[in-house]
Amino acid sequence: MSDPIPDPEFGCDLCGGRENAHLLEKSGASYRQCSCCGLIFSAQTDRDSERINDKYFAEEIAKYAAKHYSHKKQLVYSRKLKLFAPYRKLNRLLEVGANVGGFVHRAKREGWEAFGVEPVAACCDYARDHHDLKMFNALLEEAHLPERSFDAVYSNAVFEHLPSPSRVLEEIKRVLRPGGVVFIDTVNWASYTRENLGARWRLVDPTHHLVLYTPQTLRRYCEKAGLRVIRLATHGVRFRENSRPLPRGMARVADELRKFPLSLATRFNRKGDSIDVLARRPESADSTHS
Repeated sequence: MSDPIPDPEFGCDLCGGRENAHLLEKSGASYRQCSCCGLIFSAQTDRDSERINDKYFAEEIAKYAAKHYSHKKQLVYSRKLKLFAPYRKLNRLLEVGANVGGFVHRAKREGWEAFGVEPVAACCDYARDHHDLKMFNALLEEAHLPERSFDAVYSNAVFEHLPSPSRVLEEIKRVLRPGGVVFIDTVNWASYTRENLGARWRLVDPTHHLVLYTPQTLRRYCEKAGLRVIRLATHGVRFRENSRPLPRGMARVADELRKFPLSLATRFNRKGDSIDVLARRPESADSTHS
């Protein structure tokens, strides 16, 4: 990592600091690290990556639908929904970055009044046309949703793509009712996998993943928005690059045995591949930020 220098072009979205250092380069773009809070962020000049290419997604819709509506994935979503059961008062749930609507569909099947926000028109069209889901084709900040209107907000594999997580978290807090919760799952820069593979890990991608978090920086983002962290955990370990085929037979068994102690350790040291956080908007009486 280079010595930190003041950089007026790339201020830190988390702490506002202007001093940062070059960290690594990949695919013609690079990451910088804030010298104040440690946030990892992309230094690419075109930072409007929330607006994803509609043509690409239109061509991939069948693949995404097969994944998100599969029996296996629907069971995963059903388990995730159990997190929100204690907070179910208005019976309204929102997914930020809903893709083709698999999670929204599961929530609807389980009795929620469920909504999705998704900037890619082709994904919204699929969710509406095939599953009659309530989708907003917009960025969250542009959807103009009513304040204090949701018990729960869910976001998976989205926050790494955001040029300004602060702005999105402020809007999430605004649309949550007092006492409502948000669940976020995103990439963990401080993971064993990143330490092992470095820039070879496909999730280290400054052209698409504009912010990479540690448990500390994700917690700080939530607290900055006035959200109280209830639970923070990490999960997942890899030893191989994603482009390499998975081992089979005894090699697969050996691979899993090798991963087991690290997978166990991630429950305590928060070095798994992904971070998930559950944070709550305080009740009005509890907080000066509400």
